[in-house]
Amino acid sequence: MPQNTSNRKRNIRKEVYFTEQEYKQVQHVMQQMQAPTFQYYAKNQLIQGKIVQIDFSELKNLRIAVNRIGGNINQIAKHANENQSITSEELAQVLALLSEVKELVATKLSNEEKRSLLERKRTVRTDIEEW
Repeated sequence: MPQNTSNRKRNIRKEVYFTEQEYKQVQHVMQQMQAPTFQYYAKNQLIQGKIVQIDFSELKNLRIAVNRIGGNINQIAKHANENQSITSEELAQVLALLSEVKELVATKLSNEEKRSLLERKRTVRTDIEEW
């Protein structure tokens, strides 16, 4: 039976449904946050929570550039195979450049992943006595 909410400070009620896995995640985060109740946690997240949007356009551009470099390396390999005229120094140079590109991509991806994780971990936590 619905309760009379007219004399409550907070008279708007919302319901949330979770799967078992989702609720376990919520409980885990609540423990980390030391939230005393679900209501405290939910209000804190809804009012002060942060939505993180990650811009992958720079990574997409990096992928395009790497693909172009890969195409150039394939052309060099094809030319070398057809003409049998590549020196070991040239081959070593191509392999060194390829290794450098691989390292740069790995570093960039790692930095983006770390930045993304830090953004997710950064939460504004304010203890409000009335909650």
